Amino acid sequence: MNRQPSPPKYVKKEEFDVSLLKWAAILMAGIFFFFYSFRTGLFNGYGFSFEKKLVGAALFSLIFILVMSLQLFKTWKDKSWKSVLSIGIWLLPLSFALSSINAVSDNYANIMTMISCLLAGFFVFGLYFNDSKYTRVALEFILMGSSYVLVWFGILNLFGQHWYPDALWFQMENYRMTSVFQYPNTYAALLIAVMLASAFYATHAKNAWWKGIHAFMLVPVFISFMLTYSRAALVIIPVAVLATLPFMRLSKQIGYILHLVVTVIVSFSILSLIETKSAAILKQVLRFNESGSQVPPEKLASMGSAEVLTLWGVLIGSSIVASALCLTVSRWIEPWLESKLHNFSERKLSYIIAPAAMIILAAGGAAIVLSSSMVRGLLPPNLADRLENISFKQHSVLERGTFYENGFKIAADYPLLGGGGGAWNALYQKYQSNPYTSNQAHSYFIQTLVETGYVGLVLHFGFFALAFILFIRTWIRHPEKRGNQLVYYIFAVSLLLHSLFDFDMSYITIAALFFFSLGSMLGGYEKELALPAFHFKKPSLNRIYPIALMVLTVSIGVITYRSYASYLQFDKALAMGQEQRSIEEIFPPLDRAIELSPSNTQYLLVKADWLTQVYNQTKNAEYLMQAEKSLQQAQLHEPYSRQIIQARYQNSAIKGESDQSLAVIEEGLTKFPWDISLYEMGIKQYAETGLAEKKAGNGDYAAKWKRTEDLYQDILAGMDKLKDLPKEQLQGKRFDVAPISRQGLGIVLYHTQRYQEAVDLLKPITSDSLVPDPANSTSEEAERASIARQAVRFYLASLHHLGQNDEPLKEKLIQADSNEENLLNQLVAEE
Repeated sequence: MNRQPSPPKYVKKEEFDVSLLKWAAILMAGIFFFFYSFRTGLFNGYGFSFEKKLVGAALFSLIFILVMSLQLFKTWKDKSWKSVLSIGIWLLPLSFALSSINAVSDNYANIMTMISCLLAGFFVFGLYFNDSKYTRVALEFILMGSSYVLVWFGILNLFGQHWYPDALWFQMENYRMTSVFQYPNTYAALLIAVMLASAFYATHAKNAWWKGIHAFMLVPVFISFMLTYSRAALVIIPVAVLATLPFMRLSKQIGYILHLVVTVIVSFSILSLIETKSAAILKQVLRFNESGSQVPPEKLASMGSAEVLTLWGVLIGSSIVASALCLTVSRWIEPWLESKLHNFSERKLSYIIAPAAMIILAAGGAAIVLSSSMVRGLLPPNLADRLENISFKQHSVLERGTFYENGFKIAADYPLLGGGGGAWNALYQKYQSNPYTSNQAHSYFIQTLVETGYVGLVLHFGFFALAFILFIRTWIRHPEKRGNQLVYYIFAVSLLLHSLFDFDMSYITIAALFFFSLGSMLGGYEKELALPAFHFKKPSLNRIYPIALMVLTVSIGVITYRSYASYLQFDKALAMGQEQRSIEEIFPPLDRAIELSPSNTQYLLVKADWLTQVYNQTKNAEYLMQAEKSLQQAQLHEPYSRQIIQARYQNSAIKGESDQSLAVIEEGLTKFPWDISLYEMGIKQYAETGLAEKKAGNGDYAAKWKRTEDLYQDILAGMDKLKDLPKEQLQGKRFDVAPISRQGLGIVLYHTQRYQEAVDLLKPITSDSLVPDPANSTSEEAERASIARQAVRFYLASLHHLGQNDEPLKEKLIQADSNEENLLNQLVAEE
C-alpha cells in the first residue's frame, strides 16, 4: 500500500467547471450539512415529535437528488465500477421498500424508505461530484468545515457563552459534551473521524498554512472528544487509527502518530483546567426544571469575565503550540525520517511496522492506565473514574448485549425481509428479557437486521464491503492517484466502526455523512475503476440511469410532500383545538391530514381522543362509535402501539364492555410482557368484573378470579427472573407488586373467604398515606390514596372475619374519608 507514486510527465491545467447544475447540487449539499446538523442532527427517535423535520429534510434532499440527476446526464457512463455502484446503492432503499410489505409500523416503514433514498442519493453525489479539482476542494470544505463548526459550537456551549438544549449532559456530576446531537457517544464518533482527518491533513497537506490550520484544530477536537466521556469511543479510536495507518508511507505513519502524540500531550496538559473552570461556569449558567430537563438560562457567561478569557486563552494558546509543534514535525522530522527510511519503505511489509508498534504501545499503555492508580491520578478525576470503569461487566455493555440478543430473537421471527422501518421500536418490548426502555437497538448492524431482515443486512454490509474493497484495491494499484480521498475513507470507517455499537446512524446527518464519504472515497477515480464487461451497446442508453433516477425521485417526492403536507394540516388542527374552536372547524384539517398520510396513527389517536371528549360532553354514542373506528384503523397500521392499546381499553371501559376491555388487556400482555401497568390493569379489571358477575349471579366469575391470581403469580415469576440479571445490570422500568395489584387480588381472596391470605397480602399497604399529598394535587396521587383506602378497608374486613381488629387503623381510615365506615360495614356484611 505504501509504494511511492511516480510523478506524471505532464499534467494538463484543469479548467474551472462552470456547470450551474453541478454547483447548485454542491450548494444544496452544503446547506444540508451546515443547516440540518443544527436540528439535532436530524435524529430519528421513532416518535411523532421527530417526524416532521425528518420528512422535511427528506423533501429537501429529494430536490437535491433531482438536481443531481440532471447533472448525471453529462457524467454517468457505463463500463465502470462507478456505474455498478450507483445502481447497486438503490438496492438498500429497495430492501426497506420490500420490508414495508409486512411492516409492523407502516408509517415508519415509509419514513425509513424515504430516508434510505436520501442516503443513497448522498452516496451517488459523492461518487460523481468529486470529478474535478475545484469540486473536490468544495466537497472537502463541506466535510471538514461543517465538522469544525460543530466543534466550535460545542465549545461555545462548554464555556457557557451559548445555550443549546442538552448540548451538555449533566450526568453523575460530569458535564458531557454533545454539541448539536444531544448524545455524547454520537458526538464522540464524529470527533474520532474529525481528529483523524485533521491529523491526516496536518501530515499530508502541501501548503504550510493548511497544515497549520488543521493542526490547530487538533487540540479543540481532542479536548471535546475527552469531555464526551465516551468509553466506547476510547476503545474504538485506536482501531480507527490502525485501520488508517496502512494507507500511508512509513515516514508518514510515524509523522501521523507524532501529530497525535503531540495533540494528546498538549491536550492533557490543559484538560483538567478546562474541565474544572468550565464546570464552574456551567453551574452558574445551566438551569434545570423539577423533572431534571434543561431550561433556557437566565444569563450566559460574559466574554469579558476572567474565567471565560482564561479558558479561551488556554485553549487557543495550546492549539497554537500544538500547531507549531506539528509544523516542526512536518518541516524537519518527517523529511529526515523519509531519508532514513526510504529504502526500507520500498519493502511490501513496511506499512505494518508502525501499526504493529502502535498495537504493542496501545496495549501496554491501556494496561498501565487501567491497572495503575498512580497513572490515573495524573488525569482529571472524572476522566480517571470513567477509564477505571471500562469493563465488560458494566451496565451499558451488559445492556447492549441484551439488546443484541433480543434483536436476534426478533430476526428469528422476521428472518428474510425484517419487520420494516421502525421494527425495533415497535417490537422490542415483546421480545425483551427485562423491562428496559430503548427505542434504539444501539447497533447499526442489529437495527438493519431487525428492519430489513437477513436479505437487507447482506445487501447493506455486502455493499459497504464492496466499496471498501474497491477503494483498497484502487489505492494499491494506482499510487499516482493517491490523495485526499483517504479523508473520506477515514470518515467512513470511523463512523461505521462506532455505529456497530451505538445508534449513530439514527442521526440522519451522520448517516448522510457516512454514505457521502463512502461514495467520495471512490469519486476521485475514473479509468482506474473501469469495468469493460459492463457496457451498453448504444451510448444513448447511458441516459437510462439519470432518467430512472429522476422518475424515482419524483415518485418518492410526491409521497414525501403529501406526508409533509399532512403535518401542516395537523398543526393547523391542533392550533384550532387550542383556540377552543368548534368540531366543525377542527375536524376538516385533521381529516385532511389523515387523508394525506393514512398510516400516521398519531392523527387517528388525536381524532379518537377528541371524539371521546365530545361524547363525554354530549353523550351522543355516535361519537364513541367514530372514535372506535379511528382506533381500529390505527390498529391496522400500528398493531404494536402501546398508545393504541391504551386508547382501545379506555374506549371499551367508557362503553362498559368489560369483556372487550379484558380482551384488549390480554392482547397488550402478549405484546408487552414486561409492562407492569398492563398486569395492574388486568388484575384490577378481572377482580372487579368477577365480583360484579358473582353479585349478578351470572358469568364465569371463578375463571376471572383465577386469571387474577395467575397475573399476580406472573408478576412474582418476573421478579424472580430479574434476580438472575448480573448485579451490574439495571433492570430498567419498575416491575414489582404495587398496591393496586395487592388490592385487586385482595378482592378475590376476601370474597373466597381466604381471610388470612388477604391480611398477609394487604398488610404492607396499611402503612401508606390514606389521603392525597397536598403538595401533589395530581389525579395519580388521588388514585393512589383511593387504592390505599380500599386496601385498608378489605384488610380490616378480613381481620373482622378472623375475629381480630385494628382500631387505630380503622380510626385512621375513617378520618381520611368519613364514608369509609359505611363502606366497611357493607363489606363485612357481604360475606
